[in-house]
Amino acid sequence: MITNTLAPVVSLLRPFVRIAVIALAVLSLPARAADGGTITGNVNNIATRKSLEGAKVEIPQLGLTTLSDNLGDYALTNVPAGTHEVVVTYLGLDPAKSSLTVTAGQRAVRNFDLTSNVYTLDTFKVSGEREGNAAMITEKKNASNIKDVIAMDSFGNLPNMSTSEVVRLLPGVTGSPTDEGLNGNLNIRGIGPGSNTVTVDGGSIASYGSSRNFELQSINTSLFEAVEVIKGQTPDKSADSLGAAINFKTASTLKMREDQRTIYNVSSRWAPPFLEQTPTRSAHRYHPLFNITHQRVFDVLGGKRNLGASLSAFYSENPIGGFEGRFNRTNGAVAPIYQYRSWDNTNNRKQQSLSGRLDFEYSPTSKFSFTVTENENIEHLRRRNYVQLTSGNNTQVPGVGTSQISPLSTNAVTIVNAAASNAAEVRMEGPIHYDIANFSSDFTGSHTYDRLTIDYSFRISRSKIKALAGRGAVLTLQLFDPTKQTVGQPVVFGGAGWIIDQTKDEIHPTVTQNGGPDITNPYNYMPITNGLSGGRDQAVQSHRQFRLDTLYKVPVSMPMTIKTGYAYRMQETAREQKDMRRWTFNSRLRYDPSVVTGRVLDEPTYVSLDRQKSGLAIPFFQTIDGNVKEGFPANPALWTEDRYEHYRAQYANEQTLNEYVLGYYTQIQGKFGRDGFLNRLGYLAGIRWENVRNKGVGYVIAKTSLQSSAAERLADPAAAAAKDYKDGLRVINGSYWQNFPSVHTFYDITPNLKVRASYSTSYGRPGTGNLFPGETIDDTNLRVTRNNPDLKPNHATNWDTTLEYYFEPVGSLTVSWFHKTITDYINTNQVVGMIASGQDNGFDGQYGGYELRTSLNGGSLITQGWEFGYNQQFTFLPGVLKGLSGTANYTWLDTHGYSTGTVYQNKNEIAGFIPSVYNLGLNWRYRKFGLRAQYNHTSSYMTGNNANPNLRQFRFALKTLQGGISYQYKPAVNFTLDVSNALGHDQRWWQGDKATGVNRIVDNFITLTVGMNGRF
Repeated sequence: MITNTLAPVVSLLRPFVRIAVIALAVLSLPARAADGGTITGNVNNIATRKSLEGAKVEIPQLGLTTLSDNLGDYALTNVPAGTHEVVVTYLGLDPAKSSLTVTAGQRAVRNFDLTSNVYTLDTFKVSGEREGNAAMITEKKNASNIKDVIAMDSFGNLPNMSTSEVVRLLPGVTGSPTDEGLNGNLNIRGIGPGSNTVTVDGGSIASYGSSRNFELQSINTSLFEAVEVIKGQTPDKSADSLGAAINFKTASTLKMREDQRTIYNVSSRWAPPFLEQTPTRSAHRYHPLFNITHQRVFDVLGGKRNLGASLSAFYSENPIGGFEGRFNRTNGAVAPIYQYRSWDNTNNRKQQSLSGRLDFEYSPTSKFSFTVTENENIEHLRRRNYVQLTSGNNTQVPGVGTSQISPLSTNAVTIVNAAASNAAEVRMEGPIHYDIANFSSDFTGSHTYDRLTIDYSFRISRSKIKALAGRGAVLTLQLFDPTKQTVGQPVVFGGAGWIIDQTKDEIHPTVTQNGGPDITNPYNYMPITNGLSGGRDQAVQSHRQFRLDTLYKVPVSMPMTIKTGYAYRMQETAREQKDMRRWTFNSRLRYDPSVVTGRVLDEPTYVSLDRQKSGLAIPFFQTIDGNVKEGFPANPALWTEDRYEHYRAQYANEQTLNEYVLGYYTQIQGKFGRDGFLNRLGYLAGIRWENVRNKGVGYVIAKTSLQSSAAERLADPAAAAAKDYKDGLRVINGSYWQNFPSVHTFYDITPNLKVRASYSTSYGRPGTGNLFPGETIDDTNLRVTRNNPDLKPNHATNWDTTLEYYFEPVGSLTVSWFHKTITDYINTNQVVGMIASGQDNGFDGQYGGYELRTSLNGGSLITQGWEFGYNQQFTFLPGVLKGLSGTANYTWLDTHGYSTGTVYQNKNEIAGFIPSVYNLGLNWRYRKFGLRAQYNHTSSYMTGNNANPNLRQFRFALKTLQGGISYQYKPAVNFTLDVSNALGHDQRWWQGDKATGVNRIVDNFITLTVGMNGRF
């Protein structure tokens, strides 16, 4: 733990001292007898007029090989004097050869323009998908570690232009849709999004809110050229990715050969009247999407084409939401419904972004780039309307016999007798404002000398999220029986009975009255205690980071480089809750029939999908204008506010967390020889050290016996909140050091057949919930449960092997096996001892003699499996089939171990681990026409574990189909029509026993997108 002001300085200097020692050792290695000359140049694709990254440039007779960089530039150093043949190869293009004469100490320049006879065929249209695939397959083939790479345009037009639409189709990656059908939180090899980092060009991105989850649907594809999923961690990358790291790669304008280029996309999402939608979605059927990117190359400071600039603007409206039906059942062979719920969700998610990038080539050996991006998600129309019917105490213990549910009930027909403990509830949330803003800027520099390359970057990333009720609020009302109320007495809720009949429609059952107060009469509903609430939650997260990498080509007979580096990242998270307000309806406390005209007004014009389908005419109520204005009651005289809650929330929800991640590494990479068998055998090995420190600050409530009384909270709520929290400011610190070794090897059996084996280590940091101060006090049992900032991260030891086959013109087949051992799983509510007495006991002298509980590391899991990946351009086929291409991948997981406590669990008992998923894709182009289809199948899996097997939640298999057609009217004009969720497949869950049927269903419906895109 850091205890003095000099410790941070020492920590910062320590890695530089180690790196300097390593560098001195490297420089002391013996050099070859004589240095030669240098061959430099650029590799370019004639057809697409783009520079090629990853082109292989070699002099075969000397065993000298290099790859072109991200601008297509290459450099062969220490080439012996004389005339040599240089050969350049790139997947999908014809090889190029040239003889050059090299003079000792001099530089020879030779550019290569590659092409292919495929471009001369009339029936084949050169497309961005083909070139993007070739580039990414080439990068994967040349990599020293195990990873998957895919171009953003690999799957053609993307209806939502969301990065999650691309990433979720890679092997080992699975999307678990939200209630709104979004796939932004991705699972990789069984590991959830909170333990997998998301980076841009290697730099971290601030996630949203106070969690570590990054929502990929919030970032659009126009900002990036490609994405890579790194499964074999190398020492030069941050090790905090338990499953894999997702890295987005931006493109340099200097790669293009034109002087300028403009790319655009104009489209609209459409909810056609011939497809089912919620009523609110049907009232607003069209939503626009617009994107334009302009790139230009300039000559500056006497250079030629040495400054590239790009500017991208994006705007979209993505109407998401849908319908939910929930059927919680009792246990047993006959399992009637003890709780029924449905809701309609409407949310027009608006997204806008602006991004700019400058690339400057100061000289052939010095290059710089600067990128700035502002991205916003704006949701001001999110609205969700609930109906919920609950029979008695079955909400907590399904299966316990009660008199509410008739023994005449069946699995298809539930009969609930009228009873006081039954609850009919309606609730409206919204319009909820949910705004996310993400800003990032990145400056990088690269300098290449004869043997030494130095890269560095400075990055700032900041996200701000606001979640608030806005002009609306959350309004909850329950049914009561006015005929059984006594004037002046508290309102007693409940009393109704009902029949839920699923005989004709399982999802939209018929609900009829079975005694008690009328559930369709709006005057029989009244807000519950604190039934109206609103407020504003805000969280700001910022990352500031610096990276320095040095790579040295060791002057030995075999190809070898040593790379060392240093990285420092500071993450700050601040949470606060402002304007938290809640009210209780006055007549709810004391029933008075004389105030019936002042009751909360229903919204008779609102019709839910469930009402359309089943005729269930339970009323809805307004949270805007009629009952609420700007988040406050429209008629304050009818409501009593809980002012204490307003002040309490300002203390309890004001928290800050600072995390400092210091990392440095050294690695060695190369081949075991210059020719023959040893030249085909390569390696990368090294170790990374990381130190993580965290500091959490926040308020906790005082000991129960010291808290304010109910009378004090009513008389002076501000003073009462201060009494409860002001002296409870806590500062908690934690830290840990870890090292992460890794070894990656590969062998080129043939030029197109490669085998890899990899050992790597990584970790996933504990969730931020344990790093913020938090205490739960149980005075009855003399117990304190406290957050633990000293939790160690989950640690993974990874073994990977792959067999990769690459074939012309563009294609690959990969078979992978992996084994991951995860240790230090976090177990909650563990007893750690007794709290001592005295002022320095860590609790300001309180809770002496209480038992202390917290979360501790303990469990372990093994997840292993197979991944298969295939993609190919079928240009060898005859006639109209020449434009056909296909992709397919399959992932199979087996997970078992002790994720919590000492109880062994198999793959069907660990929440979130998905046993299998596969994707199939087919693209076809002929002359001006194009077709595409993408199918995903995700197997069923557990979504929520419970000690009671009857309460465990499982998701049914997901099956989704996306498709589209296109017509190329002109080179700069391409028309598209795409369909999302073409099969209309909904999300379904079951609870406990699958044989009891669907427990929950969410339908996100079918959406069409019509548009036009192109480039000029």
